[in-house]
Amino acid sequence: MKKFELFSHRCLKKLRLDAVLFNSSEFLPSVNLRYLSGFTGSDASILLTGSEHHLFTDGRYKTQARQECPDFEIHVVRRKLDSIRSVMKRLQIRRLGLEAPRISHELATKLGRKVPDVQLVSLGRQFLDSLRIKKTPQEKSILQRAAEIASHSCEELLSSSLLGKTERQVAEKLEALFRANGAQGVAFETLVAAAERSALPHARPTDKVIEPGNFVLIDFGCTYAGYHSDETVTGVAGSPTGEQEKLHAVVYEAHMRAIDALKVGVGVKEVDSAARNVMMNAGLGKYFLHGLGHGVGLEIHEPPHLSPLGKGVIEDGMVFTIEPGVYVEGVGGVRLESLVYMDKTGPEVLSRMSKKLLTIG
Repeated sequence: MKKFELFSHRCLKKLRLDAVLFNSSEFLPSVNLRYLSGFTGSDASILLTGSEHHLFTDGRYKTQARQECPDFEIHVVRRKLDSIRSVMKRLQIRRLGLEAPRISHELATKLGRKVPDVQLVSLGRQFLDSLRIKKTPQEKSILQRAAEIASHSCEELLSSSLLGKTERQVAEKLEALFRANGAQGVAFETLVAAAERSALPHARPTDKVIEPGNFVLIDFGCTYAGYHSDETVTGVAGSPTGEQEKLHAVVYEAHMRAIDALKVGVGVKEVDSAARNVMMNAGLGKYFLHGLGHGVGLEIHEPPHLSPLGKGVIEDGMVFTIEPGVYVEGVGGVRLESLVYMDKTGPEVLSRMSKKLLTIG
């Protein structure tokens, strides 16, 4: 059963709906529309019923839609809502589910005026995101390739000296390497933070020059076939101090303990605790400022959420990060992040960079 058929069967029956509508625009794209249909253009709607599957788009995507969505009836139209209304009328739809987080209030209002006799039911993010929480073998393969490209690019970056270069220059070089090595682009703005700036969890790169003795934190990811990677390494330019080695050793232990704790059926809070307890026992708990990890796929942040507030358990097929970190103001920070695929037999680390303390020349 295909993704859209599986979703239609489950969603329509569970919520007693006649159809579900997804919409993607240049201003509010829907990754769920792409996931269900395969359509990668910037403007489209899909209408799913128990037996019919329609995609509405404009003339720019006439050929593309037919190539990417062979299982959908393609409607190339100028007035999308009028065409949707026509199909809904023919199918006698009375209860329509809307992907509320991705459909603007303006579009929902206009649709309501077009079909006043139809009850519009909002589908929340939690319900919809559960669609993508477990990856297919094909998705896993794509994510693995994205992770490999990113790791290889970072290894290539670190093969030459970063001393005397600015954070911004390092970030730009790494992003260029992504593309040279086959990535579509960057998963997010590459983060490079040197010295005391590494204590900022989301430090955007600046013109600060990397100098001997600096902590250097690099958080990076690329996109491949629409999917994301996410990885972080930390090193020292030159010889590390004892304090730098201690901070890194604690985070490294937390990282490894978390991976060891990964088992199908274990609560996401328990995995977070495995890492957080290491920090607490070392007297660094107050410097661990975020959750342990998050899901990665068509979006860089998606379920599951591994944190003290996270819900649910680890399931086979999930892909997520393990990224403990400590951030000591005025001293610096260490974050070690790996992308992990959860197999039935245990975790598989997709990232390829070493998480040991790197010596950065």
